Amino acid sequence: MAEFTDYIYCDLYPYVTPTELLQCCRNAEGMLDTDARLLDAVEDASIVLYYLTGKHFNGTCETTIRPPCLSGLCSCGCSPSRVNIGLWPVTGLTSIRYGGTTYTGSDLTDKFHVDEFHWLVMNDGSAFQSGNQWASSGGTHDNTNDGFVFEITAQHGITPPRLLQRAARDLACEFITACCSDQPCKLPDRVTSVVRSGVSMDIASTMDMLREGKTGIYTVDLAIQVFNPSKLQSPSFVWSAQLTPRGSRVGI
Repeated sequence: MAEFTDYIYCDLYPYVTPTELLQCCRNAEGMLDTDARLLDAVEDASIVLYYLTGKHFNGTCETTIRPPCLSGLCSCGCSPSRVNIGLWPVTGLTSIRYGGTTYTGSDLTDKFHVDEFHWLVMNDGSAFQSGNQWASSGGTHDNTNDGFVFEITAQHGITPPRLLQRAARDLACEFITACCSDQPCKLPDRVTSVVRSGVSMDIASTMDMLREGKTGIYTVDLAIQVFNPSKLQSPSFVWSAQLTPRGSRVGI
């Protein structure tokens, strides 16, 4: 494929770059950082680790949204004191279009901040304009409706930790090696026992290891065990129609 697909939330962040892989994978020597085999290995390794670690680390990306008139705290027509951005976790604000003004840089941080990684709040505690005036779709920045457009551009997501990046590098290198049949590969074959020089060893088959969420590569299995010891398939969450507003942790 040689490029990252868009079927994963916010596009999957590559856990290792082609340049980093070239620096550490001897079997990739002679390849360019644009080589399709190299890019495919990076993408495949990132996807495998993304799913085996419970889809927690998709990387940080930037999204622009227009909040709906329902803020999560009151219905249309009221003036909410905070707005649910609808992304999580929000790690930074790039710009906000509100009341006919686009806020960026210090103007943005002087007026807005984020609580609990998803609530947009004004620093002075004032309420937002009546929700039923917000444009949820369409609308352009012109003299007729500019003041009613409410747009938030924010960074969100969790960057893969260094151990996971190292695991992705090793796994991607094995995918590169698998393309070269004359090179030794760490990926285990479906072998149940080996006898050499009077020493007998039992080796778990590939299918058995995959059912356990393992690959047979030490750094990869270590990262999976550290970041997803319970073998979760996706991040957990709690939802209840009876949840009521509660105290917020200020800042991100």
